[in-house]
Amino acid sequence: MRTGLILAVFAALALPASGCGSGGGHACQSRGDTKPVQTPVPRGTRYLTDVAVTSTACADRIEFTFERGVPGYRILYTPAHLAQSEDASGRHIPVAGSAFLVVHLADAATARSNGSTFSRTYTGPRHVPAPDARYVRAVVKTGDFEAVVTWAIGLDGKRPFTVSTSRNSVTVEIG
Repeated sequence: MRTGLILAVFAALALPASGCGSGGGHACQSRGDTKPVQTPVPRGTRYLTDVAVTSTACADRIEFTFERGVPGYRILYTPAHLAQSEDASGRHIPVAGSAFLVVHLADAATARSNGSTFSRTYTGPRHVPAPDARYVRAVVKTGDFEAVVTWAIGLDGKRPFTVSTSRNSVTVEIG
């Protein structure tokens, strides 16, 4: 009886320490780095169509979806005063969080131009909700100027991240 009690107490103490308690029975392993990631800019504008935030037991993912393939990108941690400034105007845009991962997407746009008319390809919100995120506090569009679309990801702290691409998306995974 006493041995069973000791084992139960040990298990209760060990699970949270290993990261297993609420994470679905397994420890979360940090992946990636905090260093900037950059790719070359391809020829031809890519049009943003969607931004989605999803979460797993160990990570948050922000997926940027495009028409016509994937743009070039530069993703890096940026000081708050720069991350919360609108491209070109410098106007302050509040972004919740204490660390800011900024995503610059180039040659990219949120609208297609045909002479004097524009048709929006991204009609989603400027502030993308992330209600179930572990680390992400905000995902906010801070720029769409001269073929660069910029998003600031506000986080609860500086965390490692990875970037992956598919045919039409760029995904940033944090955690």
